[in-house]
Amino acid sequence: MKIAIDARALLPPTTGIGTYTRGISRALAARSGCEVCLFSPRPLPPQDGVGPIPVSADRHPLGMLWVQTTLARRARGWGAEVLLAALTIGPVRGSLPFVSVVHDLTPLTHPEWHKARTLAGFAPLWDWTAERAARLICVSRATARELAAVYPETRSRVRVVPNGVDADFTPSGGGADPEETRRRFAAGGRYILYLGTLEPRKNVATLVEACDRLWRRRPGAPHLVLAGGAGWKGSALRDRIAASPFRDRIHQPGYAERETARDLYRAADVFVYPSLAEGFGLPVLEAMACATPVVTSTAEALREVAGNAALFAEPRDVSGLSRQIERVLEDPELASRMSAAGPPRAARFSWEAAAEATAAILAEAAGESA
Repeated sequence: MKIAIDARALLPPTTGIGTYTRGISRALAARSGCEVCLFSPRPLPPQDGVGPIPVSADRHPLGMLWVQTTLARRARGWGAEVLLAALTIGPVRGSLPFVSVVHDLTPLTHPEWHKARTLAGFAPLWDWTAERAARLICVSRATARELAAVYPETRSRVRVVPNGVDADFTPSGGGADPEETRRRFAAGGRYILYLGTLEPRKNVATLVEACDRLWRRRPGAPHLVLAGGAGWKGSALRDRIAASPFRDRIHQPGYAERETARDLYRAADVFVYPSLAEGFGLPVLEAMACATPVVTSTAEALREVAGNAALFAEPRDVSGLSRQIERVLEDPELASRMSAAGPPRAARFSWEAAAEATAAILAEAAGESA
């Protein structure tokens, strides 16, 4: 089976969907009987991590326009039998069957969390995608329920395939020494870690406030490292950090590449992910794989991923979030149990399993159009 994959998410800076695209591409390409080619509107960087998978790149300035005018034609020219629309939106015209990967529906359910450019390129084409997709892969049961609620006519075509975790996210083996990571990112001290895009949906300002309360109660508590690229509407978070009496304990190293992210997870005392809504929650999975205790929000998908290996707090409950962080920091036995529970939980999610399920779904889609 010849599988074309929309690889726009591998263009820098990569986020969770880029991690998905890289992981599923490599795992599909490794399967017997699957031939994969990545298609992109612009050349991909050499460090995209997809190894020997061939890439067909154009020089088109507008990715969404490229999807609608060029992608299907290029994929057909290569001989593709099916397209994996890894960034959800598929071509509205053409005979090439496609499978849409639905990471979350927040552009529809919470447009206030997204840039106008994102909404302009997503919302008008989403109805067409929901209608035309041969199958729709949701990355969690929570996302599948939400999709079926918004588009009940898709129920028979929806399949759930969870994300995997990259094999290099482990408790040890290679990478920087934890002490060096602390010196580099937290002035040499212990730290609480958040890793992800700094945008309103991630609820990082609530984490800053929770840490302020923690530092008032426990002056010797670890610093806070906010690792991630700046999203939109970042001024409120910048103002909140500037207003903190403990702002000298808050470190912002910027976007973290995969190796740096792994080092940050391993050296952290606790990873905190207070997101208001997620389709899956890859950072939670990566932190657990690195044996880092996790405190996260009660968003449905995050509960689904973390299971009993994390502590939870309502995303708007500043006091509750602060207390959960403090529990991990002040109870070594609890922290040790959480560290031990993380890797086995994360091991349930592999790209190999995701590729096996995805390949079967792609074959269904291709077979229906034959």
